Amino acid sequence: MNLFRRYWGASLIVMMVVVHAAVIGYVRSRVSRLSNLNTTVVEMGSYRFQPVDDLTKVYHFKLHAIVDPSKLRRGGERLHMMRMQIRESAEQTLRQVDPKWLEDPTQNQIRDRLMKIVHTHLEEPLVQRILITDWLELPVHTIDLKLETPVQKLALQ
Repeated sequence: MNLFRRYWGASLIVMMVVVHAAVIGYVRSRVSRLSNLNTTVVEMGSYRFQPVDDLTKVYHFKLHAIVDPSKLRRGGERLHMMRMQIRESAEQTLRQVDPKWLEDPTQNQIRDRLMKIVHTHLEEPLVQRILITDWLELPVHTIDLKLETPVQKLALQ
């Protein structure tokens, strides 16, 4: 008992340091688990199209797919492999959409149609939902129609 009376201050400090270290260790382990989580959203690219019925406007948006978490790796690989086929079908469909669909702020019909296209090309239900972000309706005269990379003539070499 005499020993306890003599070192009670030091014992209290040691106990506080141990509790503090335990709390910091627990918090750091939780944060490291969170940073290793994989996202289930796969970006499928930016789309720009002009409807056939209205040549004065150009629409631009980004398309994302939410992949089934249990099939995340397979879904990401299949979406990457079929990206250009999905893009071609989507752009063909988007050019021919009903103008009422383009005015809908929730874009439910467009989203449903794009979901059908994705399911058709993947051949298995890997995607749970389609997201449309950065939706823009632009006048055609504001769009720069120059090619991003110029075509080089091979005959000049």
